[in-house]
Amino acid sequence: MKVDPKIVVSGLAAALVMASPGAGRASTRPAPASDATARKESPTLQAQTTEEGQKVIYDRYTWQRRELAKRLPLDEPWPSEAAIDAQFKRFGLDRPPIPAKLSLPARIMPDVYLVNTEPNLVYLIDAGPDGVVIIDPGMESNTAAILKNVAALGFSTDTIKWVINTHAHFDHSMADASFQKLGARILIGRDDVAAVEKGTLITGKYILPPAMQAAYPTLRVDWPVDDGEALKLGNKVFYAIHTPGHTPGSTCYLLQVDGKTILFGGDTILFDYRLAAQPTPFADNVAYLASLRKLAGYGTYPDKVRWDVLLPGHGTMVLDRAYADVLKGYRQVELDVTDNVPVEALPFATEAYRKLMFGRP
Repeated sequence: MKVDPKIVVSGLAAALVMASPGAGRASTRPAPASDATARKESPTLQAQTTEEGQKVIYDRYTWQRRELAKRLPLDEPWPSEAAIDAQFKRFGLDRPPIPAKLSLPARIMPDVYLVNTEPNLVYLIDAGPDGVVIIDPGMESNTAAILKNVAALGFSTDTIKWVINTHAHFDHSMADASFQKLGARILIGRDDVAAVEKGTLITGKYILPPAMQAAYPTLRVDWPVDDGEALKLGNKVFYAIHTPGHTPGSTCYLLQVDGKTILFGGDTILFDYRLAAQPTPFADNVAYLASLRKLAGYGTYPDKVRWDVLLPGHGTMVLDRAYADVLKGYRQVELDVTDNVPVEALPFATEAYRKLMFGRP
């Protein structure tokens, strides 16, 4: 099958900017920290309140474009990325209150930490004496930075016992082999297992430089994950929700912490109408719609789940009322599929989004 190398994948494009032919296998392993003091002192990320009353941890990219959508007159075209800085300056958005990079490592909520942000968000979950969980370690070249931040939190790096992937795209799973060599077990949705094990085109590696494609790391997955499976990892239980559409094995994970229900959404669902990029050769919009419908009405053992926190693969993290973002995504994709139009991964330039945002405080 001939694949167009110009296809842009949500998150993968950012990874390509980060990657270079010289980017490769990270081998630096920092000395382990020995106690929990650092975890107690790690900074908690600063939350802001949206115009809809949600508490979120913004990334600068999202904040600036949302604010521009509130100000740019509807009869003016949305600027290209090459011209967008001029519009930020025009409306006083060129010095945003959001840092260019979040300070890492950082605490999101009890037992849940952020340990990397580029090209994807990488989460660490403290699973008690048995070890820690890493979700979506991302690029292979992320490994050293992640290990440094794990150690800075006060965890010995040899306590990384499990790595969960939300899907097989390289900007989420390429570092799996590095962490497996350090002793972690690798978990991924069953229908994406072959992609990770063989380094197939489903990983999206076709947009990487040829040298990186040729050296793409492969491994044997330790734990193929099935829909509805309860993953008991240390003192935490993650519930797997198979959400195909972005990739065949895309899987979201439910975790309850501190009385709140967390949704680790990967690229399946993100903040405020941001969605998976679907123009990839292996995406399926009909399956994607069914997956979002499933999340919107998700029930488990036997009560309905009300999504509180959304920790996506990219962008802004949602600390309350995350069910609103799930519903927005579901309704938007439902409209797109019904109207037979492309699913837009980034909503900012769309007419509908601009009409919803323009004039808001």
